[in-house]
Amino acid sequence: MLLGLGSLLVGALSPSCPPTCQCYDTSKVFCSSERMREIPEGLPGSATHLFFVETALSSIHRGNLGPSTTLTKLVFINNNIQELEAAAFQGLPSLTELEVSGNPLPAVSLGVLAGLTSLSKLSLTTNAIRTLQPGLFTGSCSLQDLSLSRNRIEALLASGLGGLRRLHLLEGNSLATVPAILFAGTPGLLRLSLARNQLETLPQEAWAGICFCSANL
Repeated sequence: MLLGLGSLLVGALSPSCPPTCQCYDTSKVFCSSERMREIPEGLPGSATHLFFVETALSSIHRGNLGPSTTLTKLVFINNNIQELEAAAFQGLPSLTELEVSGNPLPAVSLGVLAGLTSLSKLSLTTNAIRTLQPGLFTGSCSLQDLSLSRNRIEALLASGLGGLRRLHLLEGNSLATVPAILFAGTPGLLRLSLARNQLETLPQEAWAGICFCSANL
């Protein structure tokens, strides 16, 4: 994983950078420290890509990242994140990709995506999420790709995924059933994966009006 990230961070190191981070041309920032418990101050205001890998961060609160009109990609991998506060990422209008993976995160607060008007890709894989609150994705009009693989999700509400247009990855959870109208608001769904759950049957009505390019059940 670190080698793969390194290939994305090619460039000259910036002299102005928090001591627990590496800044490349001030546009790409990689932060990794087992002692990092808070988002460090002094992050370059011109950063477009920001990575936090293998830190002790346990929560992300509103205002922690500060306003930024340049940040397009934000990644948290293998940290200790247990809480994403509502509006935690507000002030990042240009963010198109958000990943929070490999954390003991049990739930995602309603409103956590508030203000992310450009977000098109969201990855919440390999966490400890058990439920998705109704309306979590409401207002995420640009969100197309969603991955919730390898969590502990036991049930999905009928309105849980409404409005999402392209990609749903839900494999490796604890789903025993899905609502008959779960995908009613996703007529353009291209790919669906429900593999490695506890599903015995799927309601026939769930597929009404949907033409998949790929389905892995």
